[in-house]
Amino acid sequence: MTILSQSVIIRLQHRYRETGRVTERHRSERPLATSHADDSFIVNSALWNQIMNCTQLHAHLREMRGTRVSRQTIRNRLHQHGLRVVLDDLQGYLTTPPGTGVIVREHLCWTRNQWAVL
Repeated sequence: MTILSQSVIIRLQHRYRETGRVTERHRSERPLATSHADDSFIVNSALWNQIMNCTQLHAHLREMRGTRVSRQTIRNRLHQHGLRVVLDDLQGYLTTPPGTGVIVREHLCWTRNQWAVL
């Protein structure tokens, strides 16, 4: 047996009266703050400039592409690609998840076979 609060029951009754059903209404998703090209720019900039912290990546994106986003958006996009910005009191730096090693410029052009050896 499921226990529902009185407010939930009242809300479901109102919805049923209005729409004839109690399912969730269709919601449009909120548009992303960055385009696919912006996401690629963020990730590539982070890989090429691994000593840049999130604030520097944020300023670089705004300067080069004119895109204004929050620093949290920068962190989210890096996280979606398996990267993260580690911050300390003085300087941030780019890392990959534990156990994956650090990606450096010389390794960006490696083939799949070269990576398989690691």
